[in-house]
Amino acid sequence: MKKYVYTLFMGLLTLASVTSCSEEQGTDVGKDAEPSVIVYQYTPGDDYNADNDIKLRFAANNRTQKAYYIYELTSDKNTYIDANGESAYLDHVIADGIQLEEISGESTQDIILTGLIGDYTITAVAVSGSQKKAFETTFYGIQWDLLGEGVYYSTMFSEVFPIEIRKAAHAEWYKISEPFEEGLDLIVKMDGNNANIEQQYVFTHPTYGAVYAEGNGILENGYIDMYLSFTCSAGSFGEYEEIIKLPAE
Repeated sequence: MKKYVYTLFMGLLTLASVTSCSEEQGTDVGKDAEPSVIVYQYTPGDDYNADNDIKLRFAANNRTQKAYYIYELTSDKNTYIDANGESAYLDHVIADGIQLEEISGESTQDIILTGLIGDYTITAVAVSGSQKKAFETTFYGIQWDLLGEGVYYSTMFSEVFPIEIRKAAHAEWYKISEPFEEGLDLIVKMDGNNANIEQQYVFTHPTYGAVYAEGNGILENGYIDMYLSFTCSAGSFGEYEEIIKLPAE
């Protein structure tokens, strides 16, 4: 069912208060006595895959003369530190990492990293003369393996349709491929037999814009029985039972 489904919702909307999340914006890094470069994370944009791509903003203070960064699997970083120590790792970032050419004094630079699979640590080192100070952030790039074709039963849309399902390599997470609109997947996270569907953008309504789904459910006999609330900026479409039949593993 890779099509827009919003025509089925006309007349269903109930006005309500809906909150939304926005990205943490960069803040003033201050006038420290030592160099500093803080690393902020952002989603990379529509042309990227947020599961494996990340946008980073490096924000330096006025004491920073130069800054460098490196991104490595967290296990590789830990192995290096275990063998050589924390101080040597800072020198490793400066010698083997990438210089942030736009960083000098109070300044910022944005970069995008792509194709990350696994547990990564991004380390930045700010330099001022002989002073060096490190800051880091982490990112987990999800590997989604094809599980097979399942079936989606929707009471919201009064439709039943086949759907491609993928499973995360690192956890009991399922990705339901584009059930309502092309380019928008539905992620279901399992904790034992309990399903958690965190708020996520699932389709676009012509009048109300982005529509989000969230809820919970239970896995029994190869079926995930979910109760999802569909909301937008204007309010709620209500709660509906949505069922996924998983392919045999």
